[in-house]
Amino acid sequence: MFREQQLPLRQFLLGLLRNRAEADDVLQQVFLKLVENWPSMRLDTAKSWLFTVAYHETLALRRRRVRHDTALAELWARPAWISQSPPPADAEAVRREEIDTVRQALAELPETQREVVRRRVYENQKFADIAAELGCPLGTVLTRMRLALKALARALQE
Repeated sequence: MFREQQLPLRQFLLGLLRNRAEADDVLQQVFLKLVENWPSMRLDTAKSWLFTVAYHETLALRRRRVRHDTALAELWARPAWISQSPPPADAEAVRREEIDTVRQALAELPETQREVVRRRVYENQKFADIAAELGCPLGTVLTRMRLALKALARALQE
């Protein structure tokens, strides 16, 4: 099935992207999604599914490209002297004071909220994994995080 649609998909992607390498990358992503979804694939809708996935992958690639181009433009827009000059003498003291303020605000959070923040921010865990490990519903973990962020925002504004 994929072999039959490979050439039409590639032509479709070339028309959208106007770049052969990017079209090939998206085509590969479509193939990977096909492999992942093969057990649940319905052959009567496979062709439209492939083209829909190709279109959505193209949009995702364009969004990534815009973010990348924007980040590069911001980087190049910075004056060169900013990255070459040493920071002001008091910058380190200010930075340490800010870190201490954040640590103090974290310490004032209830233990349940602090645990969720620690796992999410410092251990980079997903909310679903945190919920599973703590043995509580996902909604509870999300609420704890939201409340913690509100409390931290209030504390840091002061």
